[in-house]
Amino acid sequence: MLMPAQKIISQQADHEPSSKARRAFNTALDHWNEKRVLKAEKKLRAVIELDSLYLQPYVLLGDVLLEQGKTAEAVSMYESALRIDSTFSSSIYYLLAKTCLETADPAAACIWLELYLDFEELRESSRKIAEDMLVTARFRQNAMSNPILFEPLNLGEKINSPDDEFINSVTLDEQKMVWTLMKPDSVIKGNFTEEFVMAEKVDTSWVISRRALPELHSLGNIGAMSLSPGGRFLFFTSCGAPGGFGSCDLYVCGKNGDSWSKPQNLGKIVNAESWDSQPCFSADGQSLYFSSSRAGGMGGSDIWHTKFIQDQGWTKPVNAGPEINTDKEEMAPFIHPDGKTMYFSSQGHPGMGGFDLFISRQDSANKWMKPENLGWPVNTASDEINIIVSVNGKHAYISSDIEAGYGGYDIYRFELPSRLAPDKVTYLQGHVYDADSLFPLQAEIQLIDLESGDLSLRCKSDPVSGIYIVALPGGRNYALNISKTGYLFYSENFNLSMNATAEDPVKMDVYLQAVKTGESFILKNIFFDTDKYLLKELSLVELYKMHAFMVRNPEIHILICGHTDDIGTAAYNLNLSEKRAAAVYFFLIDAGISPERMKYQGFGKSQPIGENDTEAGRAKNRRTEILIIE
Repeated sequence: MLMPAQKIISQQADHEPSSKARRAFNTALDHWNEKRVLKAEKKLRAVIELDSLYLQPYVLLGDVLLEQGKTAEAVSMYESALRIDSTFSSSIYYLLAKTCLETADPAAACIWLELYLDFEELRESSRKIAEDMLVTARFRQNAMSNPILFEPLNLGEKINSPDDEFINSVTLDEQKMVWTLMKPDSVIKGNFTEEFVMAEKVDTSWVISRRALPELHSLGNIGAMSLSPGGRFLFFTSCGAPGGFGSCDLYVCGKNGDSWSKPQNLGKIVNAESWDSQPCFSADGQSLYFSSSRAGGMGGSDIWHTKFIQDQGWTKPVNAGPEINTDKEEMAPFIHPDGKTMYFSSQGHPGMGGFDLFISRQDSANKWMKPENLGWPVNTASDEINIIVSVNGKHAYISSDIEAGYGGYDIYRFELPSRLAPDKVTYLQGHVYDADSLFPLQAEIQLIDLESGDLSLRCKSDPVSGIYIVALPGGRNYALNISKTGYLFYSENFNLSMNATAEDPVKMDVYLQAVKTGESFILKNIFFDTDKYLLKELSLVELYKMHAFMVRNPEIHILICGHTDDIGTAAYNLNLSEKRAAAVYFFLIDAGISPERMKYQGFGKSQPIGENDTEAGRAKNRRTEILIIE
């Protein structure tokens, strides 16, 4: 870490020491070179007593003291040398700056670096290193002068232990959590083993539910887990497993009820002949972010992402780009359920030391913007690697080795400052059942942005319990479609564009009706302007879903029913409802559905399903309904 003593003392000051002092110094230097540290210290102090203007003993004594961890005394010795001759060596200024920076005194480091950079004879490489160090020192000085509010709460002895716990994943409802437990190897001294632990919240307390999955035993050393938002899929890392493609590979297994499927390697498209680890599965059910040391990156380990395309599989991973990745290490990405905020760990961006935690947001073109350090004292001189942020953005979970813990790295929860919070997100949770038998169903759930038509989320309900959970990012208008072959599809509208601060989860059980004559369903994402019958563009998502339903069920015939509220005369509403039903009818014909399979009819205000004395009730009555007919 330090400059070699011989290199510093080769430059002579004007003072000429006595031969006795020089001989004593040479003896001290021999002690130092032969690693007799305490003897070197004692002899150097004697030399300084003998000749207080002899500069070289101060420099070497600074090195000796620094070797013993006596930093303050070491700095004092270097400063004494510079008081004798401030131009003696530029290296002392650099050494002082580096020492101050490593001992959490960035203000002093800035002063020493600025003085160091005043030396004109510096090599360009040395100047560049010092300039980069000065950026870091100024950042740390500013961070420590402007600390963020940080009151970490240890999750307690039911979660944490004397070993290291690294938080990996928390479900949207914060009822399930997984982390990697790292502990000393019981066989090989100095080695560590990793395994994962899963806990569930019972009332207000965490209870460990699993310390391993039997299905994973054959894979050996595993960790860095990521649960899908609803907890149905578990992505993880295994190192050295049979059949792997690199030193560490990414795997996935699925959950049916309480059982887990056999793990599957994500394949050679995703896994490279290198280190691939720390997966994070996005809340939209489509993207997987991870850290990798593969070729083609910026250097060290980078953050990459791949996308799952229905009926095609995983795409070739793409580097997150130069705003996120540096020539050093980037690790542990966490994509918040808002879909456009990333938290990650980095050694390459200016920080407090080691790995720091950062936040980056996507711009309107979906490009990652310049990361922001989470600040001090969240980030310290130690390594901060893992962070998970709650769906409402109010608090976060981290792993830290602060002294208040049970030993090693523990898991903590803390309130997240608003400027470091993601966009507001709520979530939708419920069950899917067969409407007749009330048995749980596995159905496909899609959340679609009505304005762009883009698929925002895709997942399936659990085949055993029927449970589903999906994120609902604020600021958009969404169509929710739940479908299963042989059943009428279910649609719902979530207009969050005017309610971006929604935080309370939406609870909604859905009962799917089997396709049969006499059954009906409402198209809740068909929109018309007031007193108009031209379909609004926002209706396209639902209309295409209706077209797909007709294609999947070629044997059915339908009656498209138009309904209105009671504002206006009966004749006016009857005419308006018929024209609106006709608009849907002709759209489906233009899309390729045979007119022989469809009829349309307006019912006006004659069949209300809500009260007409409130706006909410009238909105229910203004609807387009599909009736299965013979």
